[in-house]
Amino acid sequence: MMRAAVIAGMLFAFLCGSASAACRDDLIKADQNFAQTRSQLQSAASAAPAAKCAAYRKHVASLTHVRNVFARCDTGGDKAKNAAHTTAALTEFTKQMRESCKK
Repeated sequence: MMRAAVIAGMLFAFLCGSASAACRDDLIKADQNFAQTRSQLQSAASAAPAAKCAAYRKHVASLTHVRNVFARCDTGGDKAKNAAHTTAALTEFTKQMRESCKK
């Protein structure tokens, strides 16, 4: 979940930055969805496999959306680093989702 904390911090930094109005709206929505799916994933940690799988699927979809918003809205000098963090988190959670959903 460490990568999730990094992504959450990046979303917050973008929200406080100088993003365009359209990007700010998309970042707010992505941040809210990410926080919600992260919470659902944590709550499903000891749930039945089907519930855990569903939580992983939602979280991976949320991270995919975050990655797409970052790709469009991140114009800062750390764009490549931010993209790498997001891709690494997405890869990690996709792997966990596949392991959870094959049970």
